[in-house]
Amino acid sequence: MAKRLPAAPSASAKKLRNSTLTPQYRAEQFPNDFHVSGELLLCRFCQQSIDWTRKNTCSDHIMSKSHVRNKEKYSNAGKTPPLRTCITASIFKSSDSRKEFVEDFVAMCAEADIPLEKMTKLRPFLLKHCKQGGALPENVSSLRQIHLPRVFEQHISSVLQKIRGKKYSVVVDETTDARDCSVLNIVIGVENQYFLVDLVFMDRCNYSTVSQAILASLHSNSLDLNDAWAVVTDNAAYCLKAYREVLKGVMPNSVHVTCLCHIINLVGETWQHYKYFSDATSLVTWMRSVFFKKPARKRRWVAFLINKECVQAKVPPEAVCTRWNSWFEAVRYHAEHVHLYRQFLLAEESTGMAVRNVLSQLETEEKVQTLTLKLNFISEACSKLMTSLTILEGTHRPTAVSAYNVMEDIGSYLINGTAKTCGYGPKTDEHLRELGVQEKRNVLDNLHDAFHLAFTKFSKHWDTHPARDVYRLTRVFDPRQAPAMEKTDRSLLNTEAHG
Repeated sequence: MAKRLPAAPSASAKKLRNSTLTPQYRAEQFPNDFHVSGELLLCRFCQQSIDWTRKNTCSDHIMSKSHVRNKEKYSNAGKTPPLRTCITASIFKSSDSRKEFVEDFVAMCAEADIPLEKMTKLRPFLLKHCKQGGALPENVSSLRQIHLPRVFEQHISSVLQKIRGKKYSVVVDETTDARDCSVLNIVIGVENQYFLVDLVFMDRCNYSTVSQAILASLHSNSLDLNDAWAVVTDNAAYCLKAYREVLKGVMPNSVHVTCLCHIINLVGETWQHYKYFSDATSLVTWMRSVFFKKPARKRRWVAFLINKECVQAKVPPEAVCTRWNSWFEAVRYHAEHVHLYRQFLLAEESTGMAVRNVLSQLETEEKVQTLTLKLNFISEACSKLMTSLTILEGTHRPTAVSAYNVMEDIGSYLINGTAKTCGYGPKTDEHLRELGVQEKRNVLDNLHDAFHLAFTKFSKHWDTHPARDVYRLTRVFDPRQAPAMEKTDRSLLNTEAHG
């Protein structure tokens, strides 16, 4: 009797025997109903995971009423995407929103001048109250190295979109950093808005390096040189030469405008460096050293002023060379309090060099009176310069229509000061009346020389200012000044209009 031979195994059985059962294999068996996500077998229509280890489980799910109902709903509507697309789109959307939150946070910190290191203090609050708060990384360096460059590129792109294709002005100023390296700031002005577009560190600062830096910046930002209508710099010799020798030729539609505030500041520096006022300048310098990094002494000085029933009990302002008016403000403060310094510093019993130098300047009553006279003169005579500088620095209203009048008033004020014998100010005049005839004559000669030096410096820059006629003619835009303009100004305006 012949034995019955077993049936040959199917191809699927051989595959199961010869390979490991995986979710991918089950998805290949039911491609229209299941798909794989990682180690899970997911139903396309029911949005749930299925046990893929048994085929019967998969078959039973396909025959279930809920699966049939969901499949029919999808087939009839034809709008709901497969599960794979839903999950992928959701993941990408979530990733984009988290990235947007982080970059918006970095942009907010940059605009508000908040250091990114403060993120470690803000993160717990954002985690608690913001849905996307967990998107902030725990490491601050990733914000600085990854997200900050992206935010910067986005900001520069938005700025250049506002500038390109429009008439613009180039404002250039040079300063120094903490390591005393030259830094050139390049600002673009368009439609009453100003944007810092470049920051250039230079080994040398001369007309060649400055002009090259300006042209390289405009070229890298794809700005048309023919659209530049003004180049604004200070009155330094290398800035004047940079425009005259280089920039004027490549920017044919531009005019050179030198900073009026810088002219006034240069005028004020003539008194700061005038030999007759050297002891006043030394007092400002040494008093800054007396209180520099000494908070306890500052508290004792304020308490000392309160005991003396002074109206304003505050520490002396610091004279900073890069901050206009700060030296004049320091002189004004010392003129009001110089008579108290000797008593306070003797009570300090300090052997520091700054304290000893101040006490040597105030060791006799005669020295105190002479120093007080100089401080009062500078304090009262500089008020005109301080007021003019504040007006020209203001941004709350247009200053171009009044700039010419402000500068002409300064010139008249300085030329009058070279001849008058009184009227400098109430405190200065009072001191002059107490002096003898010869002593008063010597003091007046020095005061006249101070005004003469200031007027010479003013005339040197204002009389040759490249935009002086422009400022003179812009007064026509102020209805209050138009009737007072000279006939020559009106005829010139008519010529320009018809030309």
